[in-house]
Amino acid sequence: MKYRVEYFKPEEFLCPCCKQGGVSWLLVLWLDLLRRAWGGPLRVNSGFRCAAHNREVGGVPRSRHLLGCAADVAPVTPEARGGFSAFAPLVRRLCGLPDWEVIVYERFVHIAVPREEAGADWDGGPFFWD
Repeated sequence: MKYRVEYFKPEEFLCPCCKQGGVSWLLVLWLDLLRRAWGGPLRVNSGFRCAAHNREVGGVPRSRHLLGCAADVAPVTPEARGGFSAFAPLVRRLCGLPDWEVIVYERFVHIAVPREEAGADWDGGPFFWD
């Protein structure tokens, strides 16, 4: 089986200060499915963070952002489709899996896959399953 990510590009997940990092393929897959379910564009506010940027933004020392296993996302047009109050429950339903993090903030949602997914970075291409 082949799945091609439609709504995201690898550069959206790079650290904004140094343009380094990668993102877990599992996180991208779920974000793409979340985007489909939401029916409107999503913005990646924060993906991978280097240690310096993580400190600068007040991230926790063992943040999954440091591993490429977390992203903070928000609808581009939050007033559409029921607003942010409709987006947050959708995220909880789709991403509330064991060992995942889903934290709802006022204007964005933090989604993190398990730490074990670190290093399984998405290169921008399709995913293949046997």
